[in-house]
Amino acid sequence: MRDDDSFAVISKIRRGMEAMLLEALKQAGVSGIAPSHGQILLALFDGRRLPMNELAEQIGKTPQTVTVLVKKLAEMGYLKSERVPADRRSSVVSLTEQGERLKPVFQSVCRQLQETQYRGLSQEEIVQLRRMLAVVAENFSAYSREDEIQNV
Repeated sequence: MRDDDSFAVISKIRRGMEAMLLEALKQAGVSGIAPSHGQILLALFDGRRLPMNELAEQIGKTPQTVTVLVKKLAEMGYLKSERVPADRRSSVVSLTEQGERLKPVFQSVCRQLQETQYRGLSQEEIVQLRRMLAVVAENFSAYSREDEIQNV
């Protein structure tokens, strides 16, 4: 087997990005938000109300995991979940006014993350890196959903 630390590097990148996100949120006066909440908030920032199952599919997490995350965000006042009158088993999720106020914070953090991740790379290198990472991600896509391999 070759001496390859690619997975360690990928893990280090993820930890750094999560730490950067949490620090930026802290500086903006936002607490209680975990990196796993970010995908849900980003999916709702366009103002849509999404059915729970559609939200789960969009962010690549199981409906059970999304239910837990949505409940936590609702308890913090960022989301509301409402039953669909036609189907009492289904719920739609949307942002509250407090959740909407997170949008500029997340937009700023996303810009910072993008600027940081590509610092020192040429446009050609960025394209090449993204293409290679997409191949690696696809190689593992059949094995698990994101929330099945990490803590929520």
